[in-house]
Amino acid sequence: MRLIIGIIFFLFVIISFSSEDNDRIYTAGTSLSSRIETFTFLSNGTTLKGKIYLPASYPANKNLPAIYLIDFTEQHFKLATDEFEKVIDGVKQVQGIDALVVTLENIPDVDAEPETFQEHYEIYKNMAAYVDRKYTHNTSRTFIGKGSEAGVVLMALFREDPENAVFDNFIVTDPSPKYARAIISIIEKNDFPKNKSNKKLHFSFSTSNDRVLCNKLIKAISDANYPWLQFETIEYTDSDYEHTYPVSYAAGIKYVFKTNSN
Repeated sequence: MRLIIGIIFFLFVIISFSSEDNDRIYTAGTSLSSRIETFTFLSNGTTLKGKIYLPASYPANKNLPAIYLIDFTEQHFKLATDEFEKVIDGVKQVQGIDALVVTLENIPDVDAEPETFQEHYEIYKNMAAYVDRKYTHNTSRTFIGKGSEAGVVLMALFREDPENAVFDNFIVTDPSPKYARAIISIIEKNDFPKNKSNKKLHFSFSTSNDRVLCNKLIKAISDANYPWLQFETIEYTDSDYEHTYPVSYAAGIKYVFKTNSN
């Protein structure tokens, strides 16, 4: 009987230690995993919901740069619905760099137009202010988008007030023709705030876009030779809109962070 009691006690001790070890392992694993949180913020008196990707390194490092994805329901290309995940994938492809990825929780069903640029821009400006207060002390911010949303990103590069600028880096893929024409007009008229500094732009387009118009826009930016702008372009000659944007997002993120780290 004593032997049986001793065996039972021994097994109980082993199981208890094993359970404690499992708890410790689980806790450690949880603290080292990435996660996505949702949050609410105010923009011009309206309460909006956002979501943010926090990498595994975040609990130990609150000084991470943020990438802001402007993502609407693209009226002409409704198949590309995983942009948030593709931006996160792009960050993971840059070794030695972590970043927060931020966007609206839901995808608004709007088609961005040059006339409504300020309305869309204000949402992300206010979102960035909230993220700065709650999530990070890092002032490096990247604005990224495709299609009509890419036009908003590109317009922000030129239209932002230098004294109150939000974004440093701009990743644009397949901007809509309406926005491309609007930006060309701004450049030709030299009609935007001056005294900008240290901006970076990654511009790409696919076979689905107007090649002549995109190259005209690229030439206008290149010929202007802005001293405040670092600029890289890629033309994807064998890939359409839907298949290009995941690749172009990763290429743009790599360019931005490679340049920042030099």
